[in-house]
Amino acid sequence: MRVFTMTRGHGLGGNAQSVHLPHCGGVDVHFSGAVDCFRQTLKAQGVLGLWNGLTANLLKIVPYFGVMFSTFEFCKRICLYQNGYIVSPLSYKLTPGVDQSLQPRELRELKKFFKTGKLKSKKPTL
Repeated sequence: MRVFTMTRGHGLGGNAQSVHLPHCGGVDVHFSGAVDCFRQTLKAQGVLGLWNGLTANLLKIVPYFGVMFSTFEFCKRICLYQNGYIVSPLSYKLTPGVDQSLQPRELRELKKFFKTGKLKSKKPTL
C-alpha cells in the first residue's frame, strides 16, 4: 500500500515526505523507482509499513461500494416490478401466472445476439 501511495503522484520515481524514512529522520525521501520505495519502506518500517494508509482507503471505499450495491439492487427490483415479473418493488415474490423461463424464440434471439452482437427483436418478449 505504501509503495502505491508514495509513488502514485510522481510516476516511478519521485519525492515524498515521511516521518519515518530515511531511518526516522523525518526529511524528504527520494526514490529512484517503485522497487527502491519498497526496499526503503521495508528497511525502515518492516512489513507492516507497507499497509500504512489502508484504513483510510477502506473508510473511503467501503461506503461507496455499499451505496452502489444498494442502488443497483433497488433499481433491479423497480425494473422487475415495472415489467411485471414481481408483485412488489419491496419483495422478490414472483407474480403468479407469469412465465419466467425463456421461450424458444427468445433462446434463438439470444444465440443470434452472441454470434452477431446485434439484438433485433420483431416482437416484444412480454
